[in-house]
Amino acid sequence: MGSICTMINIDYKSYIFSLAAGFMVLSCGLLESNGNNSIPAHSVYVALQGLDQIGIVNTDTGEMTSIDIDFETIVMDGDMNMGDHTPHFIVIDEINRYWFVTTIMSGFIARYDLVTNTLIDKIALGDLPALMVLNENDKKLYVSRMMPMTGMAGSESTIVQEIDYSNPEIMTLSNEFIIGSPTPHGLGINSDGTEVYVASNTADWIYKINILTGEISGKVMDVSIGNTPDIVTQRLKPIQIISVEDSLLFVTCSSGEWYDYINQKFVHIPGQIQLWNSNSMTLIDSLQLDWRASPWHIIPSPNSRMVYVALKGDLDYPGSAGVISISFEFDNLSLEDQKYSEAFQTLHGIDIASDGKTLFVSGRRDGHLHIFNSSDLKLLKSIPLGENYHTALAGGVKVK
Repeated sequence: MGSICTMINIDYKSYIFSLAAGFMVLSCGLLESNGNNSIPAHSVYVALQGLDQIGIVNTDTGEMTSIDIDFETIVMDGDMNMGDHTPHFIVIDEINRYWFVTTIMSGFIARYDLVTNTLIDKIALGDLPALMVLNENDKKLYVSRMMPMTGMAGSESTIVQEIDYSNPEIMTLSNEFIIGSPTPHGLGINSDGTEVYVASNTADWIYKINILTGEISGKVMDVSIGNTPDIVTQRLKPIQIISVEDSLLFVTCSSGEWYDYINQKFVHIPGQIQLWNSNSMTLIDSLQLDWRASPWHIIPSPNSRMVYVALKGDLDYPGSAGVISISFEFDNLSLEDQKYSEAFQTLHGIDIASDGKTLFVSGRRDGHLHIFNSSDLKLLKSIPLGENYHTALAGGVKVK
């Protein structure tokens, strides 16, 4: 059985820039493919938070179509206009042919037609709607409400909401679940949609919601602190949860520098990927990384026992951002491969092609869509996200 704290020492100098090898060119902050890598054509949707747009990238040609997020904003407290939308996270319903996006500054979820990419409807939620998961068969969407927005006095920040989109013209709020901790962010769902999992980004607690009964059970993630669910610790800082094989949960924890109020000093907490048993809600194993790695979003392979993680990194430590692959069994995690580069700046979203061969990763600060071979994490191509890529602030990624 794998140990609960398997420490991985990452060599940030493992990345290679080599023109002779035709790997990539670093020029004026841009990564460009050498053109020799053949990538199957995909449409990749990227939330461009800085531009209030969704970029739809053709991975074959490198061309990007922009969808403006320009529906009306809402007014809070009588005369306060919330302004920019800031699209954050995207999910795609391939069965019913929709895609959805959260707008964290204006507080909406918007639904678009997957064929025409036209807006169908939107629902105002408020409170920074963050991540989403789908039950495509029942046409239900679940969203974590991360924190109160400015100007929303008295609003809750412990809510996970259920949205019914069975009506082809209008979405409705169908249920709410109140967890015991603030700042729900990471969100996962099992294959039949009966259980939703959520992690508090600030209290370091993980929860299981039984959708059929409404029962909610929670566990503290950081046993070294053992805080009650309402106490903010911000030590592990869980970002994302995914459910795999209906018995395993993967949780990315960005961690990093943390202030120890008891001893009055800063402590470096390793970034980590935790493996949980979703039936018993117990921790099985934890793969620990350098404190500067900051594991962000995670995606499972569709055809192997492998997960891939985008590492946000730390801008003060060039070369700390990258992508890693992790193999897993029911009782342990193993680091398989890793790819770092000084050209990667604040990696954010990640998705994988349906055949499991290609990874797509957004660079929030470098403004590129990075495309990798999943088998060895070779960088195949980096596509700038439009002419204004340097201000795009790329967020969530979803491949069609």
